[in-house]
Amino acid sequence: MLTIDGVTVRFGGVKAVDNFSTEVADGEICGLIGPNGAGKTTLFNVITRILQPNSGHIAFDGADLLAARAYQVVRLGIARTFQNLALFPTMTVLENTVTGAHSRARVSLLESAVWWPPALRRDRELRDEAYEILRRLDLEDVAFEKAGGLPFGTLKRVELARALASRPRMLLLDEPAGGLTHGEVAELGDLIKHVREEFKLSVLLVEHHMGLVMGITDHVVVMDNGEKIADGRPDEVRDNPKVLDAYLGRAS
Repeated sequence: MLTIDGVTVRFGGVKAVDNFSTEVADGEICGLIGPNGAGKTTLFNVITRILQPNSGHIAFDGADLLAARAYQVVRLGIARTFQNLALFPTMTVLENTVTGAHSRARVSLLESAVWWPPALRRDRELRDEAYEILRRLDLEDVAFEKAGGLPFGTLKRVELARALASRPRMLLLDEPAGGLTHGEVAELGDLIKHVREEFKLSVLLVEHHMGLVMGITDHVVVMDNGEKIADGRPDEVRDNPKVLDAYLGRAS
């Protein structure tokens, strides 16, 4: 589904990502781990076209992803969540979720502004789809509540719902367990696996919570100082001496 080949990103004289290559299979949950500053979020920003790499190639379902502009990425089938919540606090949970479907709207701003009947019909369709996503994520009870003031764990699920509203084929989750309690992390792991099966998509997960990563992924890639140091099944990566040294702080 996703092929990254020889990607390098430099900031001045610093290589944030250094000749990085990996693949994410269709329907797979892939974990991308590494210490702070390893280059994980930089790589996410390249995939979502926020950053342009200095060299390398990325293909998504066979298409050249680097030929796309940032606003076109979601239309290709890639949706993303962020480390820090990026919701609209004065909007309802349903309204926040609907914003994720904007890339599928087929009416203009003018048509919406003058209450053109097809625009109203399309708006109702998107709201119905968004509410169904909330129902499937057990969020229908808060659908009409303002996002601001809701519990942090709930807001994490709302951000996931918004990403799903674009009907992605791949989800990029940037530290979804950050700020969650132990119990919420366990629920999150079940939710990610459920979403993979329910919505039939692939997941690329950046996460520091090793228990979550090792418990739900099919495949783990480890970065350190911009380079890939391990790539394989969770049990293979967990016992890799380079990972124990660089990421877990243990000597081999």
